[in-house]
Amino acid sequence: MNAHGDISLMWEGDLLKIKVFGPFNEIGLKDILSRIQESILNKNLKSWRKMEFWDEDTLGSPDVVSSAKAVAKWYKDNGCYASAIIVCNNIQHQIIDSVTSNNTKSFRDQEAAMNWLNLQST
Repeated sequence: MNAHGDISLMWEGDLLKIKVFGPFNEIGLKDILSRIQESILNKNLKSWRKMEFWDEDTLGSPDVVSSAKAVAKWYKDNGCYASAIIVCNNIQHQIIDSVTSNNTKSFRDQEAAMNWLNLQST
């Protein structure tokens, strides 16, 4: 089976920006998670924030969605104190709301997401 889904990463100070492209399967998720985790560990920040930008095709298989809590826990255990996810549709919004904790919130607008991130504290 081939990996499905891709990302691009960029750091701006303590803010990790992740652009997410396409639907993901388990192999694709494992591939991108290793890239994200390597970037986070190499940055070596005590605390940091994350903003994700999902394209209109970003979704995941049921196994991908069910792994979201473990992924969020890894982020939190490694210094992430707030995550904003900018989505394109209601399905993405509902998925995020069903699997995330109170330090993660979905938005339709980048400005609103940034304002929320700036209000969060470690």
